[in-house]
Amino acid sequence: MHIIQSPLFDFEAFITCRDNNRLVIVLEALPAERLLAVLGREHRTGRKGHPVRGMWSALVAGLLYECHSLAQVVRLLIRNKDVRTICGFGKDTIPSEDALGRFLKKLVIHEDLLEECFAEMVERLRKLLPGFGDKLAVDSTDIKAYSNGDAKNPSDADARWGVKGAGHQGDKSETESTSKKSGEKGRELYRWFGYKLHLVVDALHELPIAFVVTPANESDTTQMKPLLKKAELDKPGRKPQAVIADKGYDSKDNCVAIFKECDAAPIIPLVEKPGWETPDICNAQGTPTCGCGLEMVYWGRDGNYLKYRCPEVLGKGKCRSRFKCTASPYGYVLKLPVMKEDPRRHLPIPRETKKWARLYRMRTSVERVNSRLKELLGLGQITVRGIAKVTVRSVLSLLVMLAAAVGMAEHHQLKEVRKLVG
Repeated sequence: MHIIQSPLFDFEAFITCRDNNRLVIVLEALPAERLLAVLGREHRTGRKGHPVRGMWSALVAGLLYECHSLAQVVRLLIRNKDVRTICGFGKDTIPSEDALGRFLKKLVIHEDLLEECFAEMVERLRKLLPGFGDKLAVDSTDIKAYSNGDAKNPSDADARWGVKGAGHQGDKSETESTSKKSGEKGRELYRWFGYKLHLVVDALHELPIAFVVTPANESDTTQMKPLLKKAELDKPGRKPQAVIADKGYDSKDNCVAIFKECDAAPIIPLVEKPGWETPDICNAQGTPTCGCGLEMVYWGRDGNYLKYRCPEVLGKGKCRSRFKCTASPYGYVLKLPVMKEDPRRHLPIPRETKKWARLYRMRTSVERVNSRLKELLGLGQITVRGIAKVTVRSVLSLLVMLAAAVGMAEHHQLKEVRKLVG
């Protein structure tokens, strides 16, 4: 626990009296004692240097104050006496950029301990925030490498070129060649050299639950299962109601994994292809059609079956067939098994329902998390190279976001859990 002294003000006054209040809150909330103990034991084997806790605090402060490089962290400590005091440094004992760089390399070695801190923070939020983890959103965001990808031998050997459609439409891993082959003309493509941060976030509170960092050329579709596995949704009490993602994640394997392994409803738009319509059976979205071609009306779940009724009986159209489907005044009824014959189209929550549309609108939560990570916590301008360092840099940003939320939740400031102030 990071404690400087007994607080001089109550909590309400504290969060408004100074600009650096969140730094103390974040440091107190971070469960970094085991990590610091391990680093402390290693520190004693070398020459005497700066205290481990101070170096850790300086890196956290750099993230909160939007320092995009270690040199900016040093300048922050020089000019801001309050931050310097919180981190435990005097004016003459401020670490150099090289010292912070060596400390960052030590964190890379202990990435597993950082991920343990991340998992512990998520578990604390499950207990503090009502409904945390009930609705999950999945997406990826680009992380540009600190390297020139057009060079013959880029300085970041782990980074790769990634391509995605403008506006985040479709499969984000498609290339220009595949776009041309599929006949998509005039479509703008966004290219970057670097990595992808794949995230599972709580769609209600907009906080991360699991993450994976890959080179930029990895497809989003293939990362759904690793993300769900890392989120440990198979444990008791962690079953979400829905997993929401854009059409870049549309696949049979992903839908089945969400439904069977997580016991949740997949909320993923369908990638429609020519010829997928089945006349007199169902349209491209999976909605069954009656003999005259009218779309049948969804009438709720009946156990493990989706129930559809005649559109004419419900006033949704005029039957054009010469012969009635049934003489019953209730109308013709069709039942389709959920996630069996066609797992991508016959979902637990059909795509034509208002509930599906309402849940899918929550997907933007993960985009807001990505925006905060890149604009407020520095992932938009990293200055480290190699997938190991980029992963640690990503974990640090995620930890700061979670620690700020835990600090606010523990002080019963639930409206403040999304805010980051530096």
